[in-house]
Amino acid sequence: MEYKLIGISALILIILFLTWLKDGENMNPPLKRRAVIDTTTIMIFWIVYEFYNFSSDKAFENEVAMIINLALVFFLVRMIQLITQLNPLFQDFVSFLKKKGIKIDDELNE
Repeated sequence: MEYKLIGISALILIILFLTWLKDGENMNPPLKRRAVIDTTTIMIFWIVYEFYNFSSDKAFENEVAMIINLALVFFLVRMIQLITQLNPLFQDFVSFLKKKGIKIDDELNE
C-alpha cells in the first residue's frame, strides 16, 4: 500500500506541474496556493495511512484500501485528462471529429 501512496503523491505533483504548464500564471488558484493545497493533500493521505498502519485495530482495512485505490484511479484519470488537453494530437482529433459532424458535447452527456 505504501507504493500506491507514493504513486498518489507523484500523480498529485505531476498534475500540479501539468496544470502550471497548461495555465501558467493564470492558474486558479495561483501556483503558491495550489502547491500548499496539494502538499496538504499528500500529507493527509500519508497521515491517514500511518494512523491506520500503526493502530492495532484493523477493522477498516477494506475501507482504507478502497479509498487509496479510488484516489489512485482519480488522480490517474485527472493526469490523463490534463495530458489530453495539452497534447496537440488529441486536440486535432477532437477538431477532426467536429469537422465530421460529431458533436462531442452531446456524446459525452449521453
